Order: sequence, then structure tokens, then C-alpha cells
Amino acid sequence: MGEPLYGRAAETAEIDRLLDRVRSGAGGGALLLRGDTGIGKSALLDLAESRADGLDVLRGSGIEAEADVPFAALHLLLGDRADAIESLPAPQADALRAAFGLVPLEAGDKLHTGLALLTLLDRASADKPLLCLIDDAHRLDRESADALLFAARRVASRGIVFLIAVRDGWTRTGLPELHLDGLSADDARQILDERAPDTTAERRDRLVEQACGNPLALIEFAAAGSGRLARVPEEFARAVRWLPESARLLLAVAAADDDTAEPGVVVQAARDLGVPFDALEAAEETGLLAVTRTAIGFRHPLGRAAAYQGVPVTRRIAVHRALAEAHARAGDADLRVRHLAAAALGTDESVAEELESAARDIGDRSGPSVAAYAYERAARLTGDPEVRARRLAAAAEAELAAGRFVQARTLADEAARAGDAEGTRARVDIVRAGIELEHGVPEAAARLLLDRARSYGDPETRARVLEEAVFHAWSCGDRATGVQARDGLTDNPSRMVRALSALLDDDVTSARSILADTDGQDDRLRLLAAEVALLAGDDAAAAEMSAQLVARSRRRGLLTLVPRALAVQAWSRLFRGEHDEARALTRDALEIAEETGQRGQTAALRSIQARQAAVEGDEVRCRALSGDGRVGAALGLLALGLGRHEDATEHLRDDARQAPAPCTAPVVLALADTVEALVAAGRPDGGAEPMARLETFAQGAGQPWADGVASRCRALLAAAPDEAERHFTAALASHREGGRPFERARTELLYGEWLRRSRRRAQARARLRAALDVFERLGAVPWAERARGELRAAGQAVGTSGASGDDIPGRLTAQELQVVRLAMTGATNRQIAAQLRLSHRTVAYHLYKAFPKLGVASRAELHRHVPA
Repeated sequence: MGEPLYGRAAETAEIDRLLDRVRSGAGGGALLLRGDTGIGKSALLDLAESRADGLDVLRGSGIEAEADVPFAALHLLLGDRADAIESLPAPQADALRAAFGLVPLEAGDKLHTGLALLTLLDRASADKPLLCLIDDAHRLDRESADALLFAARRVASRGIVFLIAVRDGWTRTGLPELHLDGLSADDARQILDERAPDTTAERRDRLVEQACGNPLALIEFAAAGSGRLARVPEEFARAVRWLPESARLLLAVAAADDDTAEPGVVVQAARDLGVPFDALEAAEETGLLAVTRTAIGFRHPLGRAAAYQGVPVTRRIAVHRALAEAHARAGDADLRVRHLAAAALGTDESVAEELESAARDIGDRSGPSVAAYAYERAARLTGDPEVRARRLAAAAEAELAAGRFVQARTLADEAARAGDAEGTRARVDIVRAGIELEHGVPEAAARLLLDRARSYGDPETRARVLEEAVFHAWSCGDRATGVQARDGLTDNPSRMVRALSALLDDDVTSARSILADTDGQDDRLRLLAAEVALLAGDDAAAAEMSAQLVARSRRRGLLTLVPRALAVQAWSRLFRGEHDEARALTRDALEIAEETGQRGQTAALRSIQARQAAVEGDEVRCRALSGDGRVGAALGLLALGLGRHEDATEHLRDDARQAPAPCTAPVVLALADTVEALVAAGRPDGGAEPMARLETFAQGAGQPWADGVASRCRALLAAAPDEAERHFTAALASHREGGRPFERARTELLYGEWLRRSRRRAQARARLRAALDVFERLGAVPWAERARGELRAAGQAVGTSGASGDDIPGRLTAQELQVVRLAMTGATNRQIAAQLRLSHRTVAYHLYKAFPKLGVASRAELHRHVPA
């Protein structure tokens, strides 16, 4: 059996149906496959031939050079069956002899020719069914086409199947048709993954966009490295060659400007080249162009390549220079840079300088992707080795900022080989460290820079390298290396270093003060400010700053910063009780981190997922994420929620005690969890150290929720009942000022448990009921179950997790609740999967788990049993 074709499931199924029908003896059939050049018609014929087990195959094709020769195609198709002519009825035999040039052709013989063909094929299928494959039928000579279509229309009761491939525009059929549309973007990417697996994600997306779903164009574009330089079928090349020079030049301008094809720019550039406006009419008459008010496009993607290649290379250079000027007048510096680069050959320092200058402007305004292209192109045009090395290093920096680590490493290595200037070597070292931080071994990044700093004699260069070392050390939690790098800086440390220095000394308050105003600062400083706001417990500020940074970074293409900024936003959303939003943000960040190869950031993002799974009691998922050492605090919280206090103590103790600085958001909460676990395990004396650190944090943070958590822990450690109650009361007063609902609910729960043990059941029930409401809303299943158990012990009748419609959030995990909500809208499993970015099998699994919890057996029952 032939391998299936991407995006052609419906067409393949129809072909299989015809083949199965003729094999079974139920009769034959005919099918016309219609579509553009390269859309996959011939591939479907090949597939049919590969699946023709038990069938004889007869294959022919139209030939353009013989399209005017009567019966030429029929002669090629039946040439080796000429001996069978003698067995035909006399009129049919005479007609076929005439078609083959054995006797003169007479009027009226066309009907007998078609009958003769049908009779020959019918007899050939007597012993074994026959599959007739006709490719490029639009190139058939008229007489052969008439005979073949005559036979194809009459095979329904015979053991014959006709599959005929034809281009759009051929109208003489009268047969059932399948029109082949362009492939979807996903199918096109699968083809590229198979045919060109080393293609970068950005280039792959560009090729998919340029190919417009045409498989031939896609494959040729990938092979050529450019949509303009692909190999083109002769028919397109010929259509361009027959045009007058002015029309060819206009087509070349439109083809070269494939980023926009904006009519005003194309016409302006053509006018600068001396092309009259009426050349557009001649170009449009070829059928290659489609002109609207907003765009000049090509009807076929390979038509663009033919148009670009239809003028000599010197004219192409002139075309790009004209387009560069036109885009400059239109205010689009990015496209001006691309056309300037395309217009240069060999070494050209004047163009290289212009590209380098443009790259600096673009990098500051639009992002690193175009800047990297401009810097690299400038380097290729540079003769001086040191200048070329400097430009290659700049290109490597831009590629690093764009999250393209493989390209960044390649350019950095090339820059290191090209020149030996100290400044260039430092830039290369910083790029290599950045790659290690995001794509390699994070801990190696700061140590690499610390070691390399000693080799630089220039104080400014050495200071810059050490500052980068401090930043990388902080980013991966390597406090010792960070302090060592900081201590190597003597004079006028930057604002970034001063803030990081405070953080390395556990002084979050001072760091936040240093970073109070980041307007006009670089994006890494903005990111640090957002992270410090989160570390200080100011979730609202962290969410706002990180959201602004994500939008800015996406707009500018700074993909290395996006996952880290999304992580800040996800943490802040999770702490504010917005679990669905946190889940979506984390998933978005993981997709970008995984696509760009940010391995260290991927691990950090999984710690958010682990924390959320712990809150929601999803033990399987939390443990599945525990392969990363960053989630000890999550496992501790999970064990605490499940009442496994010894396990919780084991997981949390080292996590809280060994953290060098509050480098990650859960560290402070791990301190509070440790105190609670130790008290529950009967070892309150061990809580003194984490309690002291927690109080220090709360005093510096100035956040109500932090004061509430600290007061709660003081209540747990209190020796006397009146002292404990005083601290619980203070904790609730702080919580009422807002922030972190999960922490408030835990305080309500612990206070309620304390009141119940003190035999003050009525007061206990009020606290426990308040805790249960929050836990249910958050989907914190084990905590909700614990609150229910305490309520029952306090004398209040309360249902199980499956008792009522109001209790639904407590019964389902957050993921199950999302799936059920979407299922109630009528969405299919695949639609739900697309919206939540899950597989449809995962959606089916969540519904399978949710239905018994809800007491329903199918989707149809959801509306009757589940409140909207």
C-alpha cells in the first residue's frame, strides 16, 4: 500500500472506494482530479498506482509538444496493444487504424474511435480489472481527449477505473470531479519536517506562507532557500519570456517585494526604473498577476519565482535598490534594509555601513530578527576581518535576543575566528554565556564569564563581562558566583548590578527601591523589576509589569524574555487565585520556551505547574513534574494538603533552609509550609528558623497577605491559647485587606481547626465554611476535603464532594472543570482540545474521569445536572 499524502485524506478515500469497488466486481468508475500546477494531482495518481493490487495499470499523459497532433496521446497509451485491433468489429478497427495513421482518417470515425477504445479496455479487463491513469489531460490532443472521455463516461458497469488529472480551466469533462485545494499550514509544516528537517521555525513559517498550500512550491522553495529562486516549471518561465521588457521588469518588481506587494510601493519603484504604468496591463493579461486596490499578488506561488528570474541579475539588483528607496519614502525601514541587502554583491563597505546603521535603529525599535539579518548581511559585505568580526558578533547578539540559539552560536563562533579585538571577544563570550543560560547548562554561564573576565585588560570591557556574570548567576540561583562577580566590580556599578547586589544580600526592599522607575530602561531591567515585585509579594504590580513587558517583547520579537516574563505573570495570577489564567499563561510560555530551546526556562515553568497541581491535589501530575529539583516545595505542599506531615517536612525542610536567596516565588511560601508541617508533625521547635526568615520577609514586603501568613505561623507556634488566638485574629485582619485567597483560606482553616479543638464549634463552623468556599472556587480538592471533614467534626452536616451542584468545583480538578464547561457549550473534543491546547485524547480522558464525579453518563446530561 502506498504511503498516505499529507492533507489528502478525502481524495485518498475516494480513490480507495473506486479501487475497492472494481476489485469486488461491483463495476468501475471515473474521477477527474482538478487543481493548480504542483497541487498534488500526479502524486494522487502515483498513490493510486501503488495501491492497485490485483489490477492491471495503464498509464498515459498529455504532452504539450504533441497537443496539436491528432490521436498522439492515444497512440502512446495503446501503442503496445496494436495487435488487438484486428479482433475489433470492422468499423471500430478501421477507426483505430485511421487514428494510428495506418489508413486515411474519414469523417465520422471519431465515434468509432471512442467505441474502439472502450472495447479494447473492456476486453483487457475481462481477466483482471483495469486502472487507467491519465496525467496532464489538459495537454491531450483534442481527438485523444474526446476518445478517452467517451470511454471514461461508460465504465460504470465494467471492470475499469479512470483517474484523470487536469489543470483548472479545462472544461470538456462530464465526469465526477474532485478539486484539490491548497494544504493547511499544519500539513505544509509536516512536509517541511520530512523534506527539510533542519529548517528553522521562522524560515519554515515563511516558506509555508509563501507556498500558499502548494506542495510543489513548498518543496522547491525549501530546496532553493528562497521563494524567489526556486526552480519553476517551463510553462511559467515561458509565460514571462513572451512579455515585453517593461512588463517583465514590472513583474520582477512585484515578485521582489513579496513581503508586502503594496501597489503604491510597487508602482513607485517601477516608475523609478522607467517602467510605464500601462505595463501593468500587459503583466496582468498573462494570468500570472492578481491586482487589487490593496495588493499585487501572484495567482500561483511559482509564478512569483518565474517573474523574479525572468530578468537578468543586474536588473534584479536595480529592482531591489528601487524598492529600498520606495520603502524608505514609505517609512518602512525594515523592508528598506532587506532590499538594500538583496541589492549588494561581493564586498561593498558603503552598503555594509548603511546596513549596520539601519540594524542598530531596527534593533532598538522593531526587534532583533531583522537586525540580525542586517548585521549578518553587512558582515558578508565587509572586507576588513576585524570589522566583519564585530558585525558578526552583533548579529549573534541579535539572534540570541530572538531566541535562535543555534544561529547565535554559529555566528559567535565565526566572529571568534574572524577577529581578535578585545571588545569583539567579550561580546562573543557574553553571547556564549547567554546560550548556556537558556539552551545549555545554566550554572556554567556565570562561571564562564567570571573566568573570562580575567583575560580582559580594558576596565570597561572587564566590568561589562562581570555585570553579565552577576545577572546570569542570579538567574540560575548561583549565589556564590554572583557574589564573587559582584565583588570584582569596583567603580560605579550599573543600576542592574546594584539591584542584583541587594538581592544577593536578601534585601528585596532595597532592590525594589533601586528598580522603582524603569521607564526608558532596557527590557532586562524591566524584567528584573517585575521579578522583584513578585519576590516582594506585590502580585498586582508584578502582573501589570510583566504583562506590559510580554506585550512589548512580543511586538519586538525578543523571544528570550517572553517565557520568563510570562512566568512572572503566571505566578502572580496563581497567587491571586486565577488558576485558569495561570494555567494558560504557563502553557503559552512553555510552548515558546520549548520551541526556542530554552531548557532552563522550561524547567522553571514546570515548577509553576507543579505548584498548581499541588494546590489542586493532582498528585499524579505533581509527581510527574518532580523530576526537576525546583519542585520540592510543591511536593511538600501536596503532602501537607493530603495530611502526610512527615513527608511534607522532609520535602520542605531542605527547600526552605538551603535556598540561597528568595530567587523563586514559592520560597517564602515554603517557609510558611515548613512551619505548618513541623507543628503538625509534633516538632514545633524546628520552626524557629523558618519563622524568623518569614518575619523578616513580611516586615520588608509590607503586603497584607504576608503579614497574615506570618501571623498565622506565629499562632501555630504560640505556647498559650490566648496568644494563639491573638495571632489568628491579627492574621485574619491582615487577610481582609486583600491578596492571595488560597493563603487566606488556609488561615481560616487552621483557625477553624483550632477553634473546634477548643470546643468553640459555632465559631469554628464560620471559619471552616469560609475556607471551604474559597477552596472549592480554586479547585483545591484536598484542602476542600479537609475543610469538609472539620465541618462535620464541628457538627455541621456537609455533603461529600459529589453531593450537590453547588459543590461541583470541589469534585473536579481545574482541568476537568475547564473541559466540562466547554463541553456544555456543545464543543467537540477536538474543538475543546484546540482551545485548551491539549490532545483530543486528553480531553476524552478528562470527560471520562469527570462524568462519574458529576453523576452523569453523557454530554447530553450535563445541562440537566450541572449548573451553568
